[in-house]
Amino acid sequence: MQKTFEQLRDETKAAFTKAKNIAAKAEEEGRGFTPEELAEAEGAIAEGRRLKGQMEQMQAEHTMKNAIRTLGEGIPGEGTPHGHAKGDHVHPRVKASGGTDWSDTMLKQLGGAQGYKGILANGTIAVNVPLDPEPVRMDVPVLSLRQLMANVQNTTGRFAYLRQTTRTNNAAVVAQGAKKPTSIYTLSRVDDRVRTIAHLSEPIAKQDLDDVPLLRTFIDQEMRLGLDLALESELINGDGTGEHLTGFSNVSGIQVQAFATNLLVTTRKAVTKLERYGYMASAAFVMTPEDWEAIELLADNEARFYYGGPQNIVNQGARRLWGAPVVVSDAATTGTAYLADFRQMRLQVRQDGVLDWSENVYDPNALGVGTGASDFERNMLRFRFEGRFGLEIMRPSSIVEIDLTA
Repeated sequence: MQKTFEQLRDETKAAFTKAKNIAAKAEEEGRGFTPEELAEAEGAIAEGRRLKGQMEQMQAEHTMKNAIRTLGEGIPGEGTPHGHAKGDHVHPRVKASGGTDWSDTMLKQLGGAQGYKGILANGTIAVNVPLDPEPVRMDVPVLSLRQLMANVQNTTGRFAYLRQTTRTNNAAVVAQGAKKPTSIYTLSRVDDRVRTIAHLSEPIAKQDLDDVPLLRTFIDQEMRLGLDLALESELINGDGTGEHLTGFSNVSGIQVQAFATNLLVTTRKAVTKLERYGYMASAAFVMTPEDWEAIELLADNEARFYYGGPQNIVNQGARRLWGAPVVVSDAATTGTAYLADFRQMRLQVRQDGVLDWSENVYDPNALGVGTGASDFERNMLRFRFEGRFGLEIMRPSSIVEIDLTA
């Protein structure tokens, strides 16, 4: 019966501990090893190294199986470089935020497509992302909030802008010679800076990166996806404290729509709040999958679905409510939706999709509790994916927080 990784780890630690105890006993008694102790210590060390090798092999196999099981398809096609098959499956959010070619760039930096024999101890790749997305068209699915707002390249790490806090239009008919009324448009200066969003990968065997091309695609998608999901959560929920952005749910001055009759009536009343100020032309809804499900399942008194029901062909591009696109996000809070003119927001991008890798990480418990090694010693690589972002919200009144709870 094959041993588990935990069993191998415990046995490896026990073997090395046995050898250490033999040496400690001889040192404490101020003598050398007896022939029996020497043979026993050498045997324990040899056993520990054998078990350690099994652990490393099991870890490498686990990484490879995980990659293949997660990706499912994507067998390399003929004539495609670096083992990437034509039509590889890419997570839709990764497609929406760009940056899916860093693995090819990395290979070129490391000596081409023939493997990793000349791999560097560390390196950096800047992953390109479109900074000025086109307006969202009909029948084009909206997969990420980034598609809805302008992305602006930041060059300093800091930014400032004017935010409108008051709009009082007092224009009126005025008799000749009479005093004209004064309208009030209050602007306040906002000084802000970009914040870092980042995460690390687990140690990954260099041999696996060389032998399993699918693993590169897997890491590519997962690292980009993780950053994109964290950014989306900050855009919505960031509270502005510490290193958090100030997301649009927490900015002062947004409008509020209370629940009214049902979901359709409530969301339509939110549309009116934006139409009053001319913000609906480029507005979109943001809500959780559960809230969108509740809207799609709405039916009339004869059990006919307003959205066509299950017989309709699924078309994410047609995911619209009162003419506005709907972004479904796990970062939103169930029971609360937002309708916002995202052209009144800008995402400041100082550094988008920078991937670093290194072998120079020491793990004090890499080979079991109390037995450490560096990634270099274990022939492993560790990846870091990070970006630096800031959010501008020029007109908070272009945002409506909608209570969807009866």
